[in-house]
Amino acid sequence: MKQNGFYWMLFAPMIRRSIRKRYGQQLADSAIRNGKKEYRKLVKEAPDLGSGNPMASNAYFAYVFVGAWLGTDRKLTPDDMAVVMTDVLTTVKPFFAMTDLNKTPEKWYRDMKKYEAWYNKGNGENYPTTWKVHFDESLHRDGSYYYFSVCPICSYLKGKGLGEIMTPLCETDKVMFAYQHGRLIRNETIASGGSMCDYWSVGDQMEDPQ
Repeated sequence: MKQNGFYWMLFAPMIRRSIRKRYGQQLADSAIRNGKKEYRKLVKEAPDLGSGNPMASNAYFAYVFVGAWLGTDRKLTPDDMAVVMTDVLTTVKPFFAMTDLNKTPEKWYRDMKKYEAWYNKGNGENYPTTWKVHFDESLHRDGSYYYFSVCPICSYLKGKGLGEIMTPLCETDKVMFAYQHGRLIRNETIASGGSMCDYWSVGDQMEDPQ
């Protein structure tokens, strides 16, 4: 992947603050001092996801946290990093809260359709490691539903022997949807050994989604 320092610059101070508060100054300093090098290495070695890929930001976001985790020499556990990730997402909660899935329940369906259009313009063939999205409009009446049969983040990190960090990374999805006044209903993830990562999201005011 191409280097992109924006994501490290944006999230590193929040990661430092969370680790310092919860696990001490020494680990916080190590996470950032060593983590930047680890982040750059992760990005450099990651498969190219294609120019203009609407989902590439997800990979950069993930690799910032993995870099910081490696920066601590894995002295923080994946569960510890789950707490840090939630802290960071809470800091940027106002950004997510700009979306209200009670008012726009098909928001993510429309966004994924835009990604599918990008994929189908030859990008899926040119970048086979990128996400492969699927839809089944007959499965649910409410909200948005889609699933991925390929996740480049999971494939890459598991290939590097870092699969244990995938569980907290996947859990950030639920936090993000909750901050958008929604609820993510999920049966499986590729990281946990499933055949897909399924996403059924509905507004948090819906009592009996169908």
